[in-house]
Amino acid sequence: MTKIIKIRCNGSEKHVNEVDLEKYNKPTIVVRRGTKSNLPERLVIPCQHCTEGKVTITREMMGKK
Repeated sequence: MTKIIKIRCNGSEKHVNEVDLEKYNKPTIVVRRGTKSNLPERLVIPCQHCTEGKVTITREMMGKK
């Protein structure tokens, strides 16, 4: 099932990006300071509409802790 959410970029125009969470929900193991997690704390991807903005996806947005 595809889960698409809307997130604003941090650029000056604050574009709304539609992000498909299934695309970034891949099983990976990240080890930081002795704790294991299936996802990094946050993913930063480029804005779909401009070159200066970035979109940040957090673990909470993906529904995982």
